[in-house]
Amino acid sequence: MKSNYNSKLQNFSTLSLTELNAKASFLKRIDKKYLLNWKQFSDVLDDLKKDFQVLEIKWQKIFSYDNVYMDTEDYMFYNQHQNKEKNRTKIRTRYYVDSNLAFFEFKQKNDWITSKYRYEFPSEEHGFMTRGKKRFFEWVWQSTYNGEKAPKITPSIKTTYKRITLVNKDGSERLTIDFDIRTLDLRWENTSEVNLKNLVIIESKSLNKKCGSCKIMTKHNIKKAKSCSKYSLWVVYSWLAKKFDTFKETIKQIKEIRLETLKNRTRKTSSFNTKKLNKIKKELVK
Repeated sequence: MKSNYNSKLQNFSTLSLTELNAKASFLKRIDKKYLLNWKQFSDVLDDLKKDFQVLEIKWQKIFSYDNVYMDTEDYMFYNQHQNKEKNRTKIRTRYYVDSNLAFFEFKQKNDWITSKYRYEFPSEEHGFMTRGKKRFFEWVWQSTYNGEKAPKITPSIKTTYKRITLVNKDGSERLTIDFDIRTLDLRWENTSEVNLKNLVIIESKSLNKKCGSCKIMTKHNIKKAKSCSKYSLWVVYSWLAKKFDTFKETIKQIKEIRLETLKNRTRKTSSFNTKKLNKIKKELVK
């Protein structure tokens, strides 16, 4: 898939990381997420090339990301979202594999506005809390929660994926496109990696509820996903959530995307049969 989309991305004009940060950093923004299959993504990508530029660093347009999310022992941050609290937090360390850069990130959602606070640290410290990260976390937490004492947090979920970043030429919107998504529970030694490679997640970040990509998504009959926090979904897919009512609709949508992809793939082989499809269905989580 990577070579296929590398070819499509040749039709986009490019911008550098410096230009992206100057044009559309959006540390405070309105987020929208969309869940797509590969065919939908291919069609959408063709329509985005007119108004969007693609991030290119050293002739590369598809990048590898490695995130480690932090949470309390009882998954407070997950439960904030599950319980539909308007004010909720996500904490992670993010490692940009291709550029060997790492950041500690504190994301705060307040109703429909997301704010992000972050600082850079040595890449070899990715994936665990250090004294510096703890101080930064406590400072932002107390500023956000009116002086409340910060909870103890530890590594919870690891996610890796490939990402394409697009920016509207007028700087009004940034799109991140994630695929080849894998997630791993870090708190259980015998856990298995969950592979969501048939799924594409497009996230729009802008300062306006009506953004450039909205018309394109409407054209292709792709609706905005409801309750689509990637961290919260990874908690569910790792079988760690006691309740996940808030995410049932999104989980169902992901399951349909994966099932359709697997059906199409299996029909192309002579071994396709109903028993095999039923087995595939049982293997899909939730």
